[in-house]
Amino acid sequence: MKQDTIGSQVLAFLAGNLLDPTPFNYRFGYLYLTRTSKVIAQEADTYIDAGLRMTQEAVAEIMHKFAQVSEDPAERIAARDEALEMFLDAAGELARETQRQAGDMGRDIAEESEAIRKGAEGEDLKTAIRHIVDRADQAERELANSSNRIDRLQRDLDEARNKALVDELTGIANRRAARSTIQDLEISKVRYCLAIIDIDHFKSINDTYGHPVGDRALKLVAGALEESLAPWPVARWGGEEFLVIAEVPDPARLAEKVQAAKDDLAERKLKLRETDEPMNPITFSAGVAGSLATSEQTLRRADNALYEAKKGGRNTVLIAPEKGRVGDGG
Repeated sequence: MKQDTIGSQVLAFLAGNLLDPTPFNYRFGYLYLTRTSKVIAQEADTYIDAGLRMTQEAVAEIMHKFAQVSEDPAERIAARDEALEMFLDAAGELARETQRQAGDMGRDIAEESEAIRKGAEGEDLKTAIRHIVDRADQAERELANSSNRIDRLQRDLDEARNKALVDELTGIANRRAARSTIQDLEISKVRYCLAIIDIDHFKSINDTYGHPVGDRALKLVAGALEESLAPWPVARWGGEEFLVIAEVPDPARLAEKVQAAKDDLAERKLKLRETDEPMNPITFSAGVAGSLATSEQTLRRADNALYEAKKGGRNTVLIAPEKGRVGDGG
């Protein structure tokens, strides 16, 4: 199928469903018409076979399902961003619609009131009063409906925002949430320390026991770190890496707690759920750095310390020096 042909078909499909030709809708139309995604094809066919028009809400719901089953993290993040944009656009349009309704009601009541002021009598007076009462009742119903829609939008928006800041697998904060927390600390000029934690030999866990066990290991480590390092926030930084953000100026204090968390995790007696077979202890390496300049520099110094920890044999916590060589943190 030629690109110019499919492009025209997508635009025609969107126009036929009264959907704006936004990048979000175009991508949906393209994935549907090319049958690239089984989820999108099945969900959209259900609407179309029933003779229903694809609404913007339906498109958003289908694309959300598509993102949930996608193995591409970037696809899931993009879908969340698009959902946020859609909710914000809908909220803005609802506010404008409510404002228009209020303006229409004001004009209608003003016209009837003017008729009364000019001396309407008898049936004309009754009609004018009835119109004002009816218009007020209608406005009250429209306001209640708008209020309900705003409540639903707020719930959807809150849910989308929460999902955008939570790692789907482990249930803890994700990379985006961590960066937001760091940014807030820098804006507030609060001294902080970072620790980047990497599970040792994680690939061998997946290779030996399979990815489902690897996923459970990630959840286990995430929960153990949250428990041991509270109240400091822990985020999944990516893959088998986690980031700890501590509002303390001394990296040695954070390194000490990370070391304790490492020792606690290594002492846990782990067994395979499927066979009750004992597993090797899970250990990790970590690099810790205090905030001296920008967040990117702090992250880079922590990452360098982590690299040195892994290069030195793993199962180690190292503190990034302010200058010179990496120092031992425990």
